[in-house]
Amino acid sequence: MLNREPDYYNILQVHHVAEKAVVDAAYKCLSKMYHPDLNRAPLAAERMKEINMAYRVIGNEALREEYHRSWMQWNAWKTLSERETVGWRAAENKETYDAYGTLDSFFRETMNEKWEDAYLRLTVSDRASVDFGAFLEWKKAVHAVYRLGNYHISYFRKYNDCRYGDKIYPKIYHFIVRVTELQQVTGQIVESSSHKYVADDNGSLRVCLGTGDLGPVTEKFRKLARMIPKAPDLDDVYVKAISKIDAGTGVLTREGWIEEAEREIQRSRRYGSRLCFGVFGFAPQLSEDGALHGEETLENNIAHISEFLSKHIRKTDVLGRCSDLALALLFPETTPRDGRRALEKLVSLLENDGHIKAHFPCRISAAVKRPAESGDAEETLNALLRKVGVKNQ
Repeated sequence: MLNREPDYYNILQVHHVAEKAVVDAAYKCLSKMYHPDLNRAPLAAERMKEINMAYRVIGNEALREEYHRSWMQWNAWKTLSERETVGWRAAENKETYDAYGTLDSFFRETMNEKWEDAYLRLTVSDRASVDFGAFLEWKKAVHAVYRLGNYHISYFRKYNDCRYGDKIYPKIYHFIVRVTELQQVTGQIVESSSHKYVADDNGSLRVCLGTGDLGPVTEKFRKLARMIPKAPDLDDVYVKAISKIDAGTGVLTREGWIEEAEREIQRSRRYGSRLCFGVFGFAPQLSEDGALHGEETLENNIAHISEFLSKHIRKTDVLGRCSDLALALLFPETTPRDGRRALEKLVSLLENDGHIKAHFPCRISAAVKRPAESGDAEETLNALLRKVGVKNQ
Protein backbone atom coordinates (compact mmCIF):
# COMPACT_ATOMS: atom_id res chain seq x y z
CA MET A 1 0.00 0.00 0.00
CA LEU A 2 2.64 2.49 1.06
CA ASN A 3 4.60 2.25 -2.13
CA ARG A 4 1.58 3.88 -3.76
CA GLU A 5 0.22 6.10 -0.97
CA PRO A 6 1.95 9.00 0.79
CA ASP A 7 3.25 8.81 4.35
CA TYR A 8 0.34 10.25 6.32
CA TYR A 9 2.40 10.56 9.51
CA ASN A 10 4.92 12.68 7.63
CA ILE A 11 2.19 14.85 6.09
CA LEU A 12 0.73 15.60 9.55
CA GLN A 13 4.26 15.96 10.98
CA VAL A 14 3.55 13.60 13.86
CA HIS A 15 5.38 10.57 15.23
CA HIS A 16 3.93 7.18 14.34
CA VAL A 17 3.09 6.48 18.00
CA ALA A 18 1.57 9.94 18.61
CA GLU A 19 -1.68 9.83 20.58
CA LYS A 20 -4.86 11.28 19.11
CA ALA A 21 -4.56 14.54 21.06
CA VAL A 22 -1.20 15.20 19.39
CA VAL A 23 -2.60 14.28 15.96
CA ASP A 24 -5.60 16.59 16.49
CA ALA A 25 -3.35 19.46 17.58
CA ALA A 26 -1.09 19.05 14.55
CA TYR A 27 -4.10 18.93 12.22
CA LYS A 28 -5.57 22.05 13.80
CA CYS A 29 -2.31 23.94 13.40
CA LEU A 30 -1.77 22.82 9.80
CA SER A 31 -5.37 23.72 8.92
CA LYS A 32 -4.81 27.26 10.14
CA MET A 33 -1.68 27.46 8.02
CA TYR A 34 -2.93 25.96 4.75
CA HIS A 35 -6.72 26.21 4.55
CA PRO A 36 -7.58 28.14 1.34
CA ASP A 37 -9.81 30.51 3.32
CA LEU A 38 -6.78 31.54 5.36
CA ASN A 39 -3.90 31.01 2.92
CA ARG A 40 -4.17 32.29 -0.66
CA ALA A 41 -0.90 30.75 -1.82
CA PRO A 42 -1.34 28.73 -5.06
CA LEU A 43 -0.29 25.43 -3.48
CA ALA A 44 -2.20 25.88 -0.21
CA ALA A 45 -5.34 24.14 -1.51
CA GLU A 46 -3.36 21.10 -2.68
CA ARG A 47 -1.49 20.96 0.61
CA MET A 48 -4.80 21.14 2.49
CA LYS A 49 -6.16 18.22 0.48
CA GLU A 50 -3.15 16.14 1.51
CA ILE A 51 -3.57 17.17 5.15
CA ASN A 52 -7.27 16.28 5.15
CA MET A 53 -6.65 12.94 3.49
CA ALA A 54 -3.96 12.12 6.05
CA TYR A 55 -6.15 13.18 8.98
CA ARG A 56 -9.08 11.15 7.64
CA VAL A 57 -6.92 8.06 8.20
CA ILE A 58 -4.68 8.95 11.12
CA GLY A 59 -7.47 10.70 13.01
CA ASN A 60 -9.74 7.64 12.79
CA GLU A 61 -8.85 4.82 15.18
CA ALA A 62 -9.98 1.96 12.93
CA LEU A 63 -8.51 3.39 9.71
CA ARG A 64 -5.26 4.26 11.48
CA GLU A 65 -4.90 0.72 12.84
CA GLU A 66 -5.25 -0.73 9.34
CA TYR A 67 -2.89 1.86 7.83
CA HIS A 68 -0.36 1.45 10.63
CA ARG A 69 0.05 -2.27 9.99
CA SER A 70 1.05 -1.57 6.41
CA TRP A 71 3.18 1.40 7.47
CA MET A 72 5.13 -0.79 9.89
CA GLN A 73 5.73 -3.41 7.21
CA TRP A 74 6.99 -0.77 4.82
CA ASN A 75 9.22 0.74 7.52
CA ALA A 76 10.26 -2.52 9.20
CA TRP A 77 13.89 -2.10 8.14
CA LYS A 78 14.09 1.17 10.05
CA THR A 79 15.02 0.92 13.71
CA LEU A 80 12.51 2.07 16.32
CA SER A 81 11.35 5.65 15.76
CA GLU A 82 14.11 6.57 13.34
CA ARG A 83 13.00 7.54 9.86
CA GLU A 84 16.55 8.09 8.64
CA THR A 85 19.21 5.37 8.79
CA VAL A 86 22.49 7.20 8.26
CA GLY A 87 23.13 7.79 11.97
CA TRP A 88 22.07 4.33 13.06
CA ARG A 89 24.34 2.51 10.64
CA ALA A 90 27.25 3.75 12.73
CA ALA A 91 25.91 1.92 15.82
CA GLU A 92 28.53 -0.42 17.24
CA ASN A 93 26.73 -3.25 19.01
CA LYS A 94 23.70 -4.42 20.95
CA GLU A 95 24.54 -2.14 23.88
CA THR A 96 24.30 0.88 21.61
CA TYR A 97 21.03 -0.41 20.21
CA ASP A 98 19.68 -0.76 23.76
CA ALA A 99 20.82 2.78 24.60
CA TYR A 100 18.98 3.98 21.53
CA GLY A 101 15.86 2.17 22.71
CA THR A 102 16.10 3.78 26.16
CA LEU A 103 16.20 7.28 24.68
CA ASP A 104 13.44 6.44 22.21
CA SER A 105 11.23 5.24 25.09
CA PHE A 106 11.98 8.44 27.05
CA PHE A 107 10.83 10.63 24.15
CA ARG A 108 7.80 8.46 23.43
CA GLU A 109 6.69 8.65 27.08
CA THR A 110 7.26 12.40 27.09
CA MET A 111 5.20 12.80 23.93
CA ASN A 112 2.34 10.79 25.43
CA GLU A 113 2.55 12.68 28.76
CA LYS A 114 3.61 9.61 30.74
CA TRP A 115 5.71 11.81 33.00
CA GLU A 116 6.36 9.29 35.78
CA ASP A 117 7.62 6.65 33.35
CA ALA A 118 9.90 9.22 31.72
CA TYR A 119 11.22 10.33 35.14
CA LEU A 120 12.13 6.76 36.10
CA ARG A 121 14.40 6.56 33.02
CA LEU A 122 16.71 9.28 34.42
CA THR A 123 20.00 8.42 36.07
CA VAL A 124 20.06 7.76 39.82
CA SER A 125 22.13 10.92 40.29
CA ASP A 126 19.59 13.06 38.40
CA ARG A 127 16.68 11.69 40.41
CA ALA A 128 18.57 12.35 43.62
CA SER A 129 19.06 16.03 42.72
CA VAL A 130 15.66 16.64 41.04
CA ASP A 131 12.55 15.22 42.68
CA PHE A 132 9.57 14.09 40.65
CA GLY A 133 7.51 17.17 41.58
CA ALA A 134 10.09 19.55 40.09
CA PHE A 135 10.49 17.33 37.03
CA LEU A 136 6.70 17.25 36.53
CA GLU A 137 6.37 21.05 36.83
CA TRP A 138 9.16 21.49 34.28
CA LYS A 139 7.68 19.02 31.79
CA LYS A 140 4.19 20.51 32.07
CA ALA A 141 5.57 24.04 31.62
CA VAL A 142 7.42 22.98 28.47
CA HIS A 143 4.40 21.01 27.24
CA ALA A 144 2.20 24.09 27.57
CA VAL A 145 4.44 25.91 25.07
CA TYR A 146 5.76 23.12 22.83
CA ARG A 147 3.71 20.09 21.83
CA LEU A 148 6.06 17.33 20.64
CA GLY A 149 4.88 15.85 17.36
CA ASN A 150 7.80 13.93 15.86
CA TYR A 151 11.42 13.10 16.58
CA HIS A 152 14.39 11.53 14.81
CA ILE A 153 17.22 9.99 16.85
CA SER A 154 20.69 9.59 15.31
CA TYR A 155 23.55 7.79 17.07
CA PHE A 156 26.78 9.84 17.24
CA ARG A 157 29.42 8.07 19.35
CA LYS A 158 30.31 6.30 22.62
CA TYR A 159 32.57 7.58 25.42
CA ASN A 160 34.34 5.37 27.98
CA ASP A 161 34.93 6.43 31.60
CA CYS A 162 33.31 9.77 30.94
CA ARG A 163 32.24 12.39 33.48
CA TYR A 164 28.71 13.79 33.14
CA GLY A 165 27.54 16.13 35.87
CA ASP A 166 29.14 15.07 39.14
CA LYS A 167 29.67 11.42 38.26
CA ILE A 168 31.96 9.33 36.07
CA TYR A 169 30.13 6.67 34.06
CA PRO A 170 31.87 3.64 32.47
CA LYS A 171 30.03 4.26 29.19
CA ILE A 172 28.02 7.18 27.81
CA TYR A 173 26.22 7.05 24.47
CA HIS A 174 25.87 10.31 22.57
CA PHE A 175 22.84 10.91 20.31
CA ILE A 176 21.56 13.82 18.24
CA VAL A 177 17.79 14.27 18.37
CA ARG A 178 15.86 16.32 15.84
CA VAL A 179 12.34 17.17 16.99
CA THR A 180 9.28 18.65 15.30
CA GLU A 181 7.02 20.56 17.68
CA LEU A 182 3.87 22.65 17.64
CA GLN A 183 4.75 26.06 19.09
CA GLN A 184 1.63 26.99 21.05
CA VAL A 185 2.49 30.69 21.29
CA THR A 186 2.85 31.31 17.55
CA GLY A 187 0.83 28.36 16.23
CA GLN A 188 3.78 27.38 14.02
CA ILE A 189 5.40 23.97 13.61
CA VAL A 190 9.12 24.28 14.34
CA GLU A 191 12.13 21.97 14.12
CA SER A 192 15.18 21.94 16.37
CA SER A 193 18.13 19.68 17.23
CA SER A 194 19.73 18.84 20.55
CA HIS A 195 22.37 16.51 22.00
CA LYS A 196 21.18 13.79 24.38
CA TYR A 197 23.17 11.27 26.41
CA VAL A 198 22.41 7.80 27.79
CA ALA A 199 24.69 6.45 30.54
CA ASP A 200 25.55 2.99 31.80
CA ASP A 201 24.36 3.66 35.35
CA ASN A 202 25.36 0.70 37.57
CA GLY A 203 24.46 -1.78 34.84
CA SER A 204 21.27 -0.03 33.74
CA LEU A 205 20.93 2.35 30.81
CA ARG A 206 19.61 5.73 31.98
CA VAL A 207 18.97 9.09 30.34
CA CYS A 208 21.14 11.98 31.56
CA LEU A 209 19.16 15.07 32.53
CA GLY A 210 22.26 17.21 33.00
CA THR A 211 20.95 19.82 35.46
CA GLY A 212 20.07 19.84 39.13
CA ASP A 213 18.03 23.05 39.15
CA LEU A 214 14.97 23.14 36.89
CA GLY A 215 13.44 26.21 38.55
CA PRO A 216 14.73 28.93 36.18
CA VAL A 217 13.89 27.05 32.99
CA THR A 218 10.46 26.09 34.37
CA GLU A 219 9.67 29.73 35.11
CA LYS A 220 10.86 30.73 31.62
CA PHE A 221 8.35 28.38 29.99
CA ARG A 222 5.59 29.49 32.34
CA LYS A 223 6.12 33.06 31.16
CA LEU A 224 6.02 31.93 27.54
CA ALA A 225 2.79 30.00 28.22
CA ARG A 226 1.17 33.21 29.47
CA MET A 227 1.86 34.73 26.05
CA ILE A 228 -0.33 32.17 24.26
CA PRO A 229 -3.25 34.12 22.75
CA LYS A 230 -6.55 33.40 24.46
CA ALA A 231 -8.79 35.24 22.02
CA PRO A 232 -11.50 32.90 20.70
CA ASP A 233 -11.60 34.42 17.23
CA LEU A 234 -8.84 32.12 15.94
CA ASP A 235 -10.76 29.07 17.07
CA ASP A 236 -13.93 30.48 15.51
CA VAL A 237 -12.11 30.91 12.21
CA TYR A 238 -10.71 27.40 12.52
CA VAL A 239 -14.08 25.80 13.29
CA LYS A 240 -15.71 27.68 10.45
CA ALA A 241 -12.95 26.68 8.03
CA ILE A 242 -12.98 23.02 9.06
CA SER A 243 -16.77 22.82 8.77
CA LYS A 244 -16.32 23.44 5.05
CA ILE A 245 -14.06 20.41 4.56
CA ASP A 246 -15.47 16.88 4.50
CA ALA A 247 -13.23 14.80 6.77
CA GLY A 248 -14.02 11.61 4.86
CA THR A 249 -12.86 12.82 1.46
CA GLY A 250 -10.86 16.02 1.87
CA VAL A 251 -13.15 17.90 -0.56
CA LEU A 252 -15.64 20.63 0.32
CA THR A 253 -18.69 19.78 2.41
CA ARG A 254 -22.16 20.59 1.11
CA GLU A 255 -22.06 23.85 3.07
CA GLY A 256 -18.62 24.77 1.77
CA TRP A 257 -19.48 23.88 -1.84
CA ILE A 258 -22.74 25.90 -1.79
CA GLU A 259 -20.87 28.91 -0.39
CA GLU A 260 -18.28 28.66 -3.17
CA ALA A 261 -20.99 28.13 -5.80
CA GLU A 262 -22.95 31.14 -4.56
CA ARG A 263 -19.89 33.35 -4.98
CA GLU A 264 -19.45 32.06 -8.53
CA ILE A 265 -23.13 32.73 -9.31
CA GLN A 266 -22.76 36.35 -8.21
CA ARG A 267 -19.60 36.72 -10.29
CA SER A 268 -21.32 35.18 -13.31
CA ARG A 269 -24.23 37.60 -13.04
CA ARG A 270 -21.94 40.56 -12.55
CA TYR A 271 -19.73 39.85 -15.57
CA GLY A 272 -22.06 37.77 -17.74
CA SER A 273 -19.71 34.79 -17.66
CA ARG A 274 -20.70 31.19 -18.36
CA LEU A 275 -21.40 28.80 -15.49
CA CYS A 276 -22.93 25.40 -14.81
CA PHE A 277 -23.15 22.84 -12.02
CA GLY A 278 -22.82 19.06 -12.25
CA VAL A 279 -23.72 16.22 -9.90
CA PHE A 280 -22.66 12.57 -9.69
CA GLY A 281 -24.98 10.09 -7.98
CA PHE A 282 -23.76 6.64 -6.92
CA ALA A 283 -26.11 3.67 -6.46
CA PRO A 284 -24.13 0.70 -5.05
CA GLN A 285 -25.10 -2.75 -6.32
CA LEU A 286 -26.62 -5.30 -3.97
CA SER A 287 -24.67 -8.46 -3.20
CA GLU A 288 -26.19 -11.93 -3.63
CA ASP A 289 -27.59 -11.93 -0.09
CA GLY A 290 -29.36 -8.63 -0.72
CA ALA A 291 -26.97 -6.51 1.32
CA LEU A 292 -25.63 -3.21 0.08
CA HIS A 293 -22.35 -3.99 -1.70
CA GLY A 294 -19.48 -2.08 -0.17
CA GLU A 295 -21.56 -0.66 2.66
CA GLU A 296 -18.88 -1.30 5.28
CA THR A 297 -16.27 0.57 3.28
CA LEU A 298 -18.52 3.27 1.85
CA GLU A 299 -16.39 6.12 3.21
CA ASN A 300 -13.19 4.61 1.80
CA ASN A 301 -14.76 4.17 -1.63
CA ILE A 302 -16.24 7.67 -1.78
CA ALA A 303 -12.85 9.00 -0.67
CA HIS A 304 -11.20 7.06 -3.51
CA ILE A 305 -13.71 8.47 -6.02
CA SER A 306 -13.17 12.00 -4.72
CA GLU A 307 -9.42 11.66 -5.03
CA PHE A 308 -9.79 10.14 -8.50
CA LEU A 309 -12.01 12.99 -9.71
CA SER A 310 -9.72 15.63 -8.19
CA LYS A 311 -6.93 14.35 -10.44
CA HIS A 312 -9.06 14.53 -13.61
CA ILE A 313 -10.85 17.86 -13.29
CA ARG A 314 -9.51 21.31 -14.10
CA LYS A 315 -7.87 23.32 -11.35
CA THR A 316 -10.65 25.88 -11.65
CA ASP A 317 -13.40 23.27 -11.09
CA VAL A 318 -14.63 22.82 -7.53
CA LEU A 319 -15.54 19.41 -6.13
CA GLY A 320 -17.80 18.94 -3.09
CA ARG A 321 -19.61 16.17 -1.25
CA CYS A 322 -23.29 17.07 -1.13
CA SER A 323 -24.65 13.74 0.14
CA ASP A 324 -23.43 10.35 1.35
CA LEU A 325 -23.70 9.07 -2.22
CA ALA A 326 -23.39 12.24 -4.32
CA LEU A 327 -20.62 14.60 -5.37
CA ALA A 328 -21.11 18.04 -6.92
CA LEU A 329 -18.92 19.87 -9.43
CA LEU A 330 -18.78 23.58 -10.03
CA PHE A 331 -17.78 24.42 -13.64
CA PRO A 332 -16.75 28.12 -13.96
CA GLU A 333 -16.62 29.59 -17.46
CA THR A 334 -18.42 26.54 -18.86
CA THR A 335 -21.67 26.15 -20.79
CA PRO A 336 -24.09 23.35 -19.86
CA ARG A 337 -23.23 21.63 -23.14
CA ASP A 338 -19.50 21.57 -22.36
CA GLY A 339 -20.25 20.65 -18.77
CA ARG A 340 -22.30 17.66 -19.95
CA ARG A 341 -19.42 16.48 -22.13
CA ALA A 342 -17.04 16.77 -19.20
CA LEU A 343 -19.39 14.77 -16.97
CA GLU A 344 -19.77 12.03 -19.57
CA LYS A 345 -16.00 11.73 -19.85
CA LEU A 346 -15.58 11.58 -16.08
CA VAL A 347 -18.33 8.96 -15.73
CA SER A 348 -16.58 6.82 -18.35
CA LEU A 349 -13.30 7.09 -16.47
CA LEU A 350 -14.98 6.14 -13.19
CA GLU A 351 -16.74 3.14 -14.73
CA ASN A 352 -13.41 1.83 -16.01
CA ASP A 353 -11.47 2.38 -12.81
CA GLY A 354 -10.20 -0.94 -11.46
CA HIS A 355 -10.67 -0.06 -7.80
CA ILE A 356 -14.32 0.88 -8.28
CA LYS A 357 -15.01 -2.26 -10.32
CA ALA A 358 -13.49 -4.48 -7.64
CA HIS A 359 -14.57 -2.77 -4.45
CA PHE A 360 -17.54 -0.55 -5.21
CA PRO A 361 -19.59 -1.72 -8.21
CA CYS A 362 -22.32 0.86 -8.62
CA ARG A 363 -24.54 2.65 -11.09
CA ILE A 364 -23.25 6.16 -11.74
CA SER A 365 -25.71 8.89 -12.73
CA ALA A 366 -24.78 12.42 -13.71
CA ALA A 367 -26.66 15.61 -14.51
CA VAL A 368 -25.73 19.18 -15.34
CA LYS A 369 -27.64 22.45 -14.97
CA ARG A 370 -27.10 26.18 -15.20
CA PRO A 371 -28.48 28.19 -12.27
CA ALA A 372 -31.69 30.03 -13.11
CA GLU A 373 -31.54 33.80 -13.48
CA SER A 374 -33.07 34.33 -10.05
CA GLY A 375 -32.13 30.97 -8.52
CA ASP A 376 -29.48 30.28 -5.92
CA ALA A 377 -26.84 27.57 -5.55
CA GLU A 378 -28.79 25.40 -3.09
CA GLU A 379 -31.92 25.42 -5.24
CA THR A 380 -29.89 24.35 -8.31
CA LEU A 381 -28.08 21.65 -6.35
CA ASN A 382 -31.33 20.18 -5.00
CA ALA A 383 -32.76 20.04 -8.53
CA LEU A 384 -29.68 18.14 -9.74
CA LEU A 385 -29.87 15.68 -6.82
CA ARG A 386 -33.46 14.90 -7.77
CA LYS A 387 -32.34 14.28 -11.36
CA VAL A 388 -29.78 11.67 -10.32
CA GLY A 389 -32.16 10.07 -7.83
CA VAL A 390 -30.31 10.99 -4.64
CA LYS A 391 -32.26 12.08 -1.59
CA ASN A 392 -31.52 15.59 -0.43
CA GLN A 393 -29.68 15.74 2.91
